[in-house]
Amino acid sequence: MSAAPQPFPISRQKIRRVLAVDDPSLREFMSHAEFSPEFDLIKTTLDQFLTAAFRERFDLIITSPRTTVDQDIELLECLQKWRGEGVKVIILAPQTTAQDVIAALRAHAFALFSIPFDYGSFTTIVETAISVPIWNDGIEVISAKPDWISLRVRCSMVCAERMLQYGHQLRIDVPNETRDTVLLSFRELLLNAMEHGGRFNPTLKVDVGYLRTDSMILYYLRDPGAGFDCIKAITTAQSSVEDPLANVAARIKKGLRPGGFGIHLANQMLDSLVYNEYGNEVVLIKNLR
Repeated sequence: MSAAPQPFPISRQKIRRVLAVDDPSLREFMSHAEFSPEFDLIKTTLDQFLTAAFRERFDLIITSPRTTVDQDIELLECLQKWRGEGVKVIILAPQTTAQDVIAALRAHAFALFSIPFDYGSFTTIVETAISVPIWNDGIEVISAKPDWISLRVRCSMVCAERMLQYGHQLRIDVPNETRDTVLLSFRELLLNAMEHGGRFNPTLKVDVGYLRTDSMILYYLRDPGAGFDCIKAITTAQSSVEDPLANVAARIKKGLRPGGFGIHLANQMLDSLVYNEYGNEVVLIKNLR
């Protein structure tokens, strides 16, 4: 039995306003959000949704899974022209394709979720969205087609969380275990690039590439830092395996992530993990055959 959902955290910031369509897929979220001190939830019917979205200002708009991704993107683009580029929209869809992911990225949607979604992941993205009062997208599409996507991503936790959710929506036709392995490895390397290469400086960016063939999945990352000794990082992580919790606790106390453990973990799960000479570019490969 899963643990009971945690209530939304209390914030001292001005109460945010979230607009959403009253839909069965959102019932669990809405039942807890109605009592949240973090934001005011304004529920509408699908017929009233468009009128409300244009009539009032909201800090976040959540679309209905009963509308198509194309319709939601059209709404987002109209709101951007009407309100400016800081509009935050989470798109819900009954299912998603790689083309939907690309379209949502190009349109600067805050996030994309297919139904049913993980409640914890969804509330995390909602909390992230409402925590950013002034927002402009930090994910730039350089080029994109379903089997090859190139992005430039701002070094911030907000962009990292959004990137990981978009990664989950790339419905690659592989076993769930393989997909989870790839995404977990990508998460560790993305956060490593943003933290150590970009120091979570939002003026700096990480280049991210995704390539899919019949025989493999490949991710490429290039951070703006001077690089590091990846062999030393992996060796250090391996040498700390005898007391990994103590090592992790010591780093967390200093405000740091687990360090080389992320790289060590990715190295164990992938078929290939290759760094360049300076340690600021990495390719991760998972074979499918």
